[in-house]
Amino acid sequence: MEGARWTAIVCTCQNRESANAFRKELQIRQKKGIICSGAVIMAVDDPKPNIGSGSATLNALISVTEYLAARGGHKVVTAEVLYNARILILLLGATFPFSPCGHAFMPAPDKASSSPSSEGTGDNQQLDAEVTMNIDRLMENMMKLSENSPPGLWIASTDMILHHPHPIKPLDMSDMKDCVCALTVKTTPQYAMKHGACKISESGEVSRILHMASEEVIKSWTKADGTCDMLAGIVYVGPSVAKSMVYIHTVPPLDACTYFGLDNGAQPLSLSLFFDILLCMTADIEEEEFVSGQSRAGPAQQSSAIMRRARTHLWNTFSGTKMRAVHLVGVQHDYLRHVAADVCNRYLQSHEEKHCVINSRVQSEATIGDGSVLINCNIQHPIVIGANCFLSGVTNTLLELQAADLSPVLSVPDGIALQEIRVTMGTAQKCFHLDVGVVYGINDLLTASEGSEGATFCNRPWSEFFERTKIQSSELWPTTPHNLLTAKLYVASHTHPEATTEDILWLAIGSPSEETLLRWRSAWRVSLMDILRRVDSEAEFKKGRDIAFQLQLDRMVAALKNNELVCFLSFFKQSLVENRQHDLFATLDHVVEEVLDKPLVICRTYACIADILGYMAGEVGIRGGPAANIAWRMAFNLLEKEDYLAATRALAAERKNWTDNGPDRIIRASRHYERAGHIITRMGVATAKKFISGTQSEPPPIGQPVTVTAPARIDIAGGWTDTPPQAYEWGGVVVTLAIKINDEKPIKCTATRIEG
Repeated sequence: MEGARWTAIVCTCQNRESANAFRKELQIRQKKGIICSGAVIMAVDDPKPNIGSGSATLNALISVTEYLAARGGHKVVTAEVLYNARILILLLGATFPFSPCGHAFMPAPDKASSSPSSEGTGDNQQLDAEVTMNIDRLMENMMKLSENSPPGLWIASTDMILHHPHPIKPLDMSDMKDCVCALTVKTTPQYAMKHGACKISESGEVSRILHMASEEVIKSWTKADGTCDMLAGIVYVGPSVAKSMVYIHTVPPLDACTYFGLDNGAQPLSLSLFFDILLCMTADIEEEEFVSGQSRAGPAQQSSAIMRRARTHLWNTFSGTKMRAVHLVGVQHDYLRHVAADVCNRYLQSHEEKHCVINSRVQSEATIGDGSVLINCNIQHPIVIGANCFLSGVTNTLLELQAADLSPVLSVPDGIALQEIRVTMGTAQKCFHLDVGVVYGINDLLTASEGSEGATFCNRPWSEFFERTKIQSSELWPTTPHNLLTAKLYVASHTHPEATTEDILWLAIGSPSEETLLRWRSAWRVSLMDILRRVDSEAEFKKGRDIAFQLQLDRMVAALKNNELVCFLSFFKQSLVENRQHDLFATLDHVVEEVLDKPLVICRTYACIADILGYMAGEVGIRGGPAANIAWRMAFNLLEKEDYLAATRALAAERKNWTDNGPDRIIRASRHYERAGHIITRMGVATAKKFISGTQSEPPPIGQPVTVTAPARIDIAGGWTDTPPQAYEWGGVVVTLAIKINDEKPIKCTATRIEG
């Protein structure tokens, strides 16, 4: 990757289980080349869920510092390692209902497509099995922004998306070696009131920051062009300041922000990065205002003796540090609300069609209404999806659980969100996994209190739901608060046969039968909040990767059968990172069985298998080499007889004997698959004699010279059928370029007939 190379990339996670899943996912992306190869990948679980961005940052910083210190041979935690390190901390934030793995791992809106990317056009296409996520876009931006930065700590929120019509340029950080630098963007006063705003002095320092400030304050901060400044969610911290942040873990009560305090028996302390730690660095803040917590606009925060002590130490440590503002020109800040319609609009705005299908396999007969968005779905079942719907993670697992007496065609009403989420229930000693179906309306406000204005379920007032279903409010909310996020609506299991799609969609429309209602009441039910707290992140990541792989596998098969000029090499490399070689081999073997009358396709398919074997072997040998081992002779003999079916099965059987015995044998197997392709090519070339005929002609007179001219030749791709390099992507092809000099063919051969 271009740009800065990180020493370490650390993500903050809400619990240990999700931390393990995120670390594995980032390591997979690193192996695929999406993340710079030299970086240490860490995922650090917060001392407790929802501990705040400040505490999560401090805990991640002490964890990575400890790791780097140990790697450097130090016996104690020393922040000296920060002076030569470039560390990126990604704040994964709270759960996000529309993406089980959070904002960061939603597909990026600007890459909305029906499949993972198929780059290029015409005769220069290339399959790529990776779906571009928001975190990939953020990482690209961070790499570019920090390209010229000195060592230090970068902190980035993943709860937002930065839209920029033009490529982001590296920041000029020549005079920012040991300071704190906050990146800012322009926004409207209305947007700033909902999220946050900052005031920048004439000298370029951040003088105030407020969360959900009043209209009067925002108006006073509004510039002549009608905009105001807000923090972009990205901060650079110089090594000296980062060092001070590390040593906070030794000072009570701030040690309770980190796992050190937790292991010392302290109760976790919640801090905000911007409104607790960075706030005391602003130019216009006064000590008492900060220490008392009065400087926090928005929802009131309890001020306790512990928090006063914590803020006092923060003030004493950081109030002398000034925070500089660096404006990102032409960048728009976009924070996704907890409303499904907002999510749909983001994708539809960047998609040319009337609906949007992202990383999803959908049966060709399916009907998808205008304005609908599908993400990570695998629907091989007759389905009619209404207009303005949102489907996420829906697979055949959910759809095939329909009762036998239901309509064979599933219908999703207009304006409905339908999700399937894998969760882990139980305890660490005894846990089990479930796929839970979730339904709600795309305009529902998830946190709106039942009975309040705007509170709906499936886009209708709660009162209508209770009247239609005869369900009582107390059945949904045994405790407060009463909102859609906490309503125990969704069946996880019950005493009757397993859940059906009917158990989900009746919540959205229609009146349930007595049997359905009885089954629902006797079931173990969970709320959307329960589900989001128990997401099996590793399974959700795998679901998305499985769908992406199958989409490109389908594309590869179609390209092979139709002789399309599409390069599969990137797809092969990425698939091998996920250990999918057996699926690739099985699919390619099956392709041959379906095209027995097309030797060219068979030849190319063998070349694909040779490529995969070559990548599996790594750098243990050279692709060219002998390929006449007696173990492969039977398969080669069958090819000579043009018995392609038997030959392919013989090759596959022998391949199994070579792929489990070390890379040296794998590279030799690759050579034998190339030999199989050469045999087919040779037999194809031999057919040329059918089209060549000789004619009788008089020889030239004795003594008369005869001259033959030819252009010079440049070999561009491929080679002859018996020498490397071969054109593996298009079996047997040779591409050359003929060269004339001064409009003449430079190679000449003159012969004269003599008496003999």
